[in-house]
Amino acid sequence: MDKVAPQEFLPAALEVQDTPPSPTGRWLTGLLLLLFALGAGWASFGEVDIVVTAPGRVVPSGQVKLVQAPEAGSVLAILVEDGARVQAGQPLLRLDPTYADADELGIRQQLHDNAVESAWRRALDQWLADGRGESLWPTLSRRFAAADQARAETLYSLHRSEITARFTSQERELAANLAEQGALRDQREGAQATLAVLEQRVVAYKTLLEQQYGARVQYLEMLQQQTELERSIPVLVSRQRQLRESAAAISARMEAMAGDLRKQNLMELTRLGSARSTLEQNSRKAQQHQQQLLLRAPVTGTVQELAVHTEGAVVTPAQVLMKIVPENASIEVEALLQNRDVGFVNEGQGAEVKIDTFNFTKYGLIDAQLVNISNDAVEDQQLGWVFKLRLELEEDSIMVENKKVKLSPGMAVTTEIKTGRRRLIEFVLSPLLRYRQESARER
Repeated sequence: MDKVAPQEFLPAALEVQDTPPSPTGRWLTGLLLLLFALGAGWASFGEVDIVVTAPGRVVPSGQVKLVQAPEAGSVLAILVEDGARVQAGQPLLRLDPTYADADELGIRQQLHDNAVESAWRRALDQWLADGRGESLWPTLSRRFAAADQARAETLYSLHRSEITARFTSQERELAANLAEQGALRDQREGAQATLAVLEQRVVAYKTLLEQQYGARVQYLEMLQQQTELERSIPVLVSRQRQLRESAAAISARMEAMAGDLRKQNLMELTRLGSARSTLEQNSRKAQQHQQQLLLRAPVTGTVQELAVHTEGAVVTPAQVLMKIVPENASIEVEALLQNRDVGFVNEGQGAEVKIDTFNFTKYGLIDAQLVNISNDAVEDQQLGWVFKLRLELEEDSIMVENKKVKLSPGMAVTTEIKTGRRRLIEFVLSPLLRYRQESARER
């Protein structure tokens, strides 16, 4: 039988006063104080990691390749679809080449005309160098069609006839001069021969006259003829000299004219050569322009974000028409770090990457290393001014249900970068200290 306490027979008020306090409350209070002391001690000495988070996405390490329009134009043909796998150099899209083809055709025709003119001018130069004699029209290269051969020969003959006509009057004047020189030479030789005979006859008549056998009148007539011939011969010689000088001047004029004509022709050949060089450069540019209108894949990969889907659509210069994600390229993470955290992050720091697609508490994290921080901030519509980070992943896949799933470009991630350690009590005291500092500044 249980023993009854004496205070149980007292009235209620006296019972409460005489009943000793229960030790349970003291033990509970002591336990709470002990737990508080242990918690304060742990908070004072215990430390946790300070982590900076930066949202981002998985990107190819070589970056996505942009396919841009080289100029304004219209789409002639779309040769791939969004999501298609393409090889490097494979045609992707063709812009309308009408204007580019017209430019290239015009330049090609100018080059052809240049070659034809150069051919007949070289033949004309050879004819002038050979003294404008009779020469056959040279056969042009086989690359010239029969019509071009005929056109070149016609132009050659026309210019040759014009030059020949310019020399005809000079040649006639020279021929007349030479003919007159020949006639004067014959006259002088005849006069000299006649003079020799007259001199002998004058001597003979003079002898007869001295012997009184001859008539004086006949002697004087012969003497007069001799004197006239002696006077005419120097005149003929002087005229011959004048004609020779005139012939030399005519020949010099003809040589100068031939030199000028050849010089002009050579200048035209030089001009044609310079024009040909310029046209060849323009032709290469036009061909390159034509090639640029056929857009090709810069790398082997997958087409993404195809921007045009209608043939005939108008594009603008530098417009991004599609993106090519390189195949088998290593991947990395591109993250956006807020401005307030950039001072605590350095290249080479370790990081952990959470893949938004896979719950990190179930499938884990992927270790990474920070390899680059942008030199300048860029503006993000949601986060404001941020710095771009580039992180190198240690693994490019993650285990999901006992199967490796390869990470692909475009996956959203959250990057956590450890910047240091902090005592737990600072998390409690930091707001109080900040509040105290801010309140002390108020009026």
